[in-house]
Amino acid sequence: MTNSQTDSNPEIEQQLDTLAELCCDTLTGGEPMLAERSDALLKSLLMSGFARKQGRDLRSEIESRVKDRCQERAIHRGGALTSLTDKLQKQFDDLAQRDSEQPQRGTPSKAANISSATDA
Repeated sequence: MTNSQTDSNPEIEQQLDTLAELCCDTLTGGEPMLAERSDALLKSLLMSGFARKQGRDLRSEIESRVKDRCQERAIHRGGALTSLTDKLQKQFDDLAQRDSEQPQRGTPSKAANISSATDA
């Protein structure tokens, strides 16, 4: 078990493993819909607190797992793997950005009564 796995939880580990499997499948041409399938996993990772984990980078976590799982494919398709993990990282960053902006989209709060709304 790596150091990054010791400060994680089983849900995050499962989601990362599944993303790595999707990448392995994509590298062999077996999974053409990585973006669609990964969206739910990335949302779950975000909700599980992966973005708050200090020192954990989604791109490197997935690349490491892909290299462990499908060494032959990962070695010969390094550029493709980097491209895949870059896309996943961007997709995750976009989700995290949207999630952090949601509270600001609502209507601004209003004063509870007239004296709170004025300097009186």
